[in-house]
Amino acid sequence: MSKPEHIHEILIRIASDLNDPFGHTLRQCPFIQAELIRRKLISLDDLTDEQIDRLIEWDQQNSSKK
Repeated sequence: MSKPEHIHEILIRIASDLNDPFGHTLRQCPFIQAELIRRKLISLDDLTDEQIDRLIEWDQQNSSKK
């Protein structure tokens, strides 16, 4: 029997697949982008200026909650 996988890990795996249309949609979410960057699966160079702005805004909102 295989080990159960957390849904978060499944979503990150889908998002990291550049050929997956659902992965493309997931990569638009700042929290997914942040995790992909943290894991070195993408870099800021892979994001548009608009996506970077949203990521920064998301990060600022969420870093104050920690």
